[in-house]
Parts: sequence; structure tokens; C-alpha cells
Amino acid sequence: MPRVESRTAVPLFRIVQVEIAGEIDLPSGRWTVRGHANRPRAVVVVEATERPPRRFRRKRRKLAAATAVPAARVTVVDADPIVTDDPDRWLAEHDADEAVDQALATIDRLSHVNAIAADEPRPRPVRWRDLTRALLAYGTGYEGADGSWSTHRAVSVAADQPRRVRRSGRGLGNEERLADLLSGRDPVLAAEPLSLRVQHDLEAEHFREAALQLRIAVEVAIAELEPWRDALHVDSALDELRGARGAVAETATAAVRGGLSDEQVETVRAVATTLQNALLRRSRGRRIGERTSPAR
Repeated sequence: MPRVESRTAVPLFRIVQVEIAGEIDLPSGRWTVRGHANRPRAVVVVEATERPPRRFRRKRRKLAAATAVPAARVTVVDADPIVTDDPDRWLAEHDADEAVDQALATIDRLSHVNAIAADEPRPRPVRWRDLTRALLAYGTGYEGADGSWSTHRAVSVAADQPRRVRRSGRGLGNEERLADLLSGRDPVLAAEPLSLRVQHDLEAEHFREAALQLRIAVEVAIAELEPWRDALHVDSALDELRGARGAVAETATAAVRGGLSDEQVETVRAVATTLQNALLRRSRGRRIGERTSPAR
């Protein structure tokens, strides 16, 4: 996304603020997140707070008093100012969903570095479905550093919808798979959590880790998917993974030596998508017609 900078007398900055239910693995405070060549990318303000539990009841029912629950409020302020002669128009036309995506990636990067500093396991990333509130705003640097802004617009999150709406659609497929896993009708393949780790590293821009993890994940997936070759489209997915072995090995070697080129990063992204699709084909193929154990 092209950077927009401010031409006003006082520089204005893009601000994204999200509220997350529960506690997160980040200390309260103001933190500077840096990117390539140690260049400041954003200032992140972390605040522990509380919120009332969300309830979706009919108006004729009385709401019972409830104790506030822990929450976290995180404000992400871009390091570079916006450039516009009309900040309000910029705010109205700016891609709010993409801005929140970028803010979550910045929060995830901060969480990753904090986990290393604390010598703790990798924290769970903050995802869209974890958000109870989100907004896009602009403001001065002083306002952003205080967790405030000049003008904002709300960004829709899943928590804004009644539970019956949030549970409809694609979520039912996830619940069906969960039921299969818990009942033992379907196994968790070792390649599945490995693939998720690759995706997590890519989203956090940990490209070396992603390349190294991908090499293991691809080899494991090829071995594990072979018994399921009769499921829907798994044969073609296996062919794609086998064909990617050479490129995956090259990127892993480059990662060991110290870094990846932009082209190699794109290779990792492409093969990671191929891996994810191959695993989805197996699980969805079972749902469509394969309810038996894999071939022995």
C-alpha cells in the first residue's frame, strides 16, 4: 500500500486501535517497533483495561449486572506521517481492513520479540476474531503516543454481530472438523501444525524461520498425504508438493546462510499456500465422501 504523508502544518499519523478480550503477552507501556535496517516502523501503546461482557439479549429481558472482564487496548501509530490536504477524506477512503491487518502484524512482531526477551514459548498471535473493537484514525504524534487521536472511524469486527450470526457459514465446517478430531474419526496430521507455524512466521515477516520450517513441513506432508491419495484432488496436491522440493531446499539453505532474496520469499509464500491447500483438500475430501480410514 503506498504511503501517504501529511502536508498540514502539524504532521498527522495513521492510528489503529484495537481492543482484545482477555490478557495478552505484552507488558503495558509504549514500544517502538523497527523494521528493515533498524528503521522505526510504528509506536505501539499497550494498556491493560476492562470491559463489560457483551450480551445480545432481547430488549424485554433485563440485563443482569456483570463483573467487568480483563481486556487489552493496543494502539499502533505509524512512524511516517500521512500526506494529504484533506485528512477527513483520507480517513473516509483509506482501506480500514488492510490498516488493521498491518497493525495486527506489528503487534505480532512485538509479541515475538517480547517472547524472546522473556525466554518464553512463542505467544499466540492476535487475530481478527479476537478483537472486540477496532478503529482507524489520524492524529498528531503526541495524541498517538497517548493512545488517542483527532478523528476516527469504527471498523467492523466479528464481535459486533450476534453470536448466532458469528456461528453461521464457514464456521460450521470448522466445527465439523473439530467433532471429527475429538471423536477420533479423523487424525491430526503432523504437517498441519507445521503448516500453521509457517503461515504464522510469514505473517510476522520471520522469513528465515518460515523457510526452514517449510522444508520440514513439506517432507512430512508428502509422507502423510500418501495414504490419502484417493481423497478428492490429493493426488494432484502431492504432485505439486513433490515438484516444489528443490525450490524449498534452496530457500532453506539460503535461510541457514543468513537471508532470503525477495524472490525467495515469494517462493516460500507460494509453496506455503500449496502446502495449506493440499492439507485442506485431504480434510475436505473426507467430508465430501471419504469417511473411512486411509489406505494401509
